[in-house]
Amino acid sequence: MQYNVPDFIQEVRIVLDRNMQSDALTALSDVDTLSLEEIIRSKVVDSVRAVIMEAPKVRLGPGIPFGESIAWDSEEGIGSGYVLLPPDFLRLVAFQMTDWKKACYEAITPTDPRYAMQHSQFPGIKGNPDRPIVALVNKPVGMALEFYSCMEGAGTSIAIANYIPQPRIIEEIIHIPRLLKDAAVYHAAYLTAVTMEEIEQAQKLLDIRNSLMQ
Repeated sequence: MQYNVPDFIQEVRIVLDRNMQSDALTALSDVDTLSLEEIIRSKVVDSVRAVIMEAPKVRLGPGIPFGESIAWDSEEGIGSGYVLLPPDFLRLVAFQMTDWKKACYEAITPTDPRYAMQHSQFPGIKGNPDRPIVALVNKPVGMALEFYSCMEGAGTSIAIANYIPQPRIIEEIIHIPRLLKDAAVYHAAYLTAVTMEEIEQAQKLLDIRNSLMQ
C-alpha cells in the first residue's frame, strides 16, 4: 500500500514519545546535529527493507507481477529455464509454472547444497512438478530466477510470479505491505533510538517490532 512519508514520520515520533524518556528527545535541541525528523527520515527506507526481508511470507501481501518471458535451457516446456528479475527486485512472494502441483515461496541460491543437485545427471534428485525448486542467480544478462523443472512440453508458461520491490521514496510516498506498516514504524523508531544512544529503549522498541512480525 502507499503511505505518506510525513505521516509515517509522525507515527514514529508518537512511538518514540510513548517509549522513550522525555529528556532523551529534548536533548537533540542541545547539540549541533540533525533534527529528530531528519534522523527518522533517514531510517524510513532501511526500516521498510528490513521488515520486508525478515517477515514471514504470509505478511508480504500479493506483491507485484513479473516475468514477461521465459528462457528455456533446452526445449520449450521441458526441463529447466529462467526468468529475468526486475531491477528493483527485493523478495520473492510466489512463483509457479503451469504444470507444477504447487508454488514456490522461497528461492535458494548457488551456495545452497540443493543448487548443485539441480545440475546432477540423476533426474530423480532435481526439482520437478511435484516438488519444484527456484533459485536466485546472477547471469550475464542480470539477476534471474531459475526454475526446476517442467515436463508438460510446448505451451508451458508462468502461472504465478509475484515479488516485492526495493522500497523507495517517490514524491513523499513509499510502498509498504499493509501487514508490515506498523512493524516498519517501530523499526524506524528502534533505529532512531540507537542513533540517539538510547540502547535500553531501543531494545524495547525492537521487541515490539518483533512481536508485530509474528
